Amino acid sequence: MNLNAENMEMNDDLLISCLLGEASAEQVAQVTEWRKDDAANERHYMQFAQVWEASDKLKFTGQADAQESLGRLKQKIAIQKADKGKEVILPRSYNWLRIAAVLLAFAGGVWLYMINKNPAKDVDFATDKAVRIDTLSDGSVITLNKNSLLQYPETFSGNKRKVTLVRGEAFFSITPDKSKPFIINSSGTVIKVVGTSFNVKNRNSNIEVIVETGIVEVSNSGKMLSLKPGEKAVVKKLEKELVKQKNTDQLYNYYRSKEFVADDTPLWRIVEVLNEAYDSRIIIGRKELRNLPLNTTFKNEPLDSVLKVITRTFNITVEKKNNQIILK
Repeated sequence: MNLNAENMEMNDDLLISCLLGEASAEQVAQVTEWRKDDAANERHYMQFAQVWEASDKLKFTGQADAQESLGRLKQKIAIQKADKGKEVILPRSYNWLRIAAVLLAFAGGVWLYMINKNPAKDVDFATDKAVRIDTLSDGSVITLNKNSLLQYPETFSGNKRKVTLVRGEAFFSITPDKSKPFIINSSGTVIKVVGTSFNVKNRNSNIEVIVETGIVEVSNSGKMLSLKPGEKAVVKKLEKELVKQKNTDQLYNYYRSKEFVADDTPLWRIVEVLNEAYDSRIIIGRKELRNLPLNTTFKNEPLDSVLKVITRTFNITVEKKNNQIILK
């Protein structure tokens, strides 16, 4: 905004009084005459009015409230009016500083208004048949398993960092910031952390949270529990109960490590993870096979190779029928 020095001869507090509707008829007439007297005066008034109108629409409250600054100016005007009609002529340099302060307050209010009016857009971080890694604006790193969807803002604002795991599975390595906790919402379950690493799975609104480092708070339906490393929380879709358990294996980590580590792991658990990893339909055909313990590590191997090891280890057979793989 370019306000020429010649336009400063009009008392700016009087202009503000007119814009507020608090000026007397005589004062309004004085301003009107001043506006007609010179085109530069009219431009100055219109610029002043435009800034004032923009600030008046903000309805903004906060630590740097433009309206509070204007309130102080109004109070100043009232004091001047009460001073027996005396008008103190201030140096032009002082006027410049005062106007600059008001305009800065306006600018701050306008900026905050635009932030509130146009919040940061949400990013859809989605995967199909491949695992992906992304870094958020705060430096937190997300590893998203295949067939998953995470939504987060381009930039975090306010005193919380909020994201939504719509479906699927993700591993979170969160940048510490005690002033802005990191919050994940997933089908009504809320996971809150400050700086830690953990895994969240949402399968058909059944939620599982496994903690690797730090402390994680998990809440649902008014209930909350705290998890430490090596612990997990399970929330069943229909039950809405929070259950804390000890995490007994590292198989949840397969999509990051590309390894399936079995350490006295029951066959049913291996089959569960293989079905997720390979989009397969492996079925244990006999009950007595379910809890057979397996001790081995599969490193990024095709499913057929994994099945060969399992069948040799337990001396069982594989039957493929109607898109199913039956262990017998």
